[in-house]
Amino acid sequence: MSLSCEYITDEILDKYVYLLNDNEDIGTLVIDTENIIQAKNDQEIVRISSFIANVATKCLLQSQSNGIDKFNVLCKLKNFKVKQMNYKFIKYLADILKQLFPDKLNVATLVDPSPIFVNGYDVIKTFLDKPTRAKMKFISTTGKNFDRLMVD
Repeated sequence: MSLSCEYITDEILDKYVYLLNDNEDIGTLVIDTENIIQAKNDQEIVRISSFIANVATKCLLQSQSNGIDKFNVLCKLKNFKVKQMNYKFIKYLADILKQLFPDKLNVATLVDPSPIFVNGYDVIKTFLDKPTRAKMKFISTTGKNFDRLMVD
């Protein structure tokens, strides 16, 4: 089902992008890609990116209320398919987050990326500066080894 931008409401996006409420001192932005809505046009790219930036702001404010000027990102990638990847959206989002939150990322954890996503990361990392790439962590709940991704 394809949703037009007018139907991409905060309530819909709340299912996929949210602040982790785990009583930690540092705020964590969660992006759950299971059945996530894909941006189909520039208007949707801006809409979804703005929503993510708003949640990231809430994460940073949570951290700052505890004396920490950084936040975490947790991307749940189980069942995410590379064909779902919109590189224009990823580049736009990466640029927006770099502009709005320079040096605010503590760590970005990607959980259970598929083998094809791992190969796609070679393209994605070109949108990221070296210090940001160093903050990327890959975790497998199924025992996969992602050591090659840690080499820059």
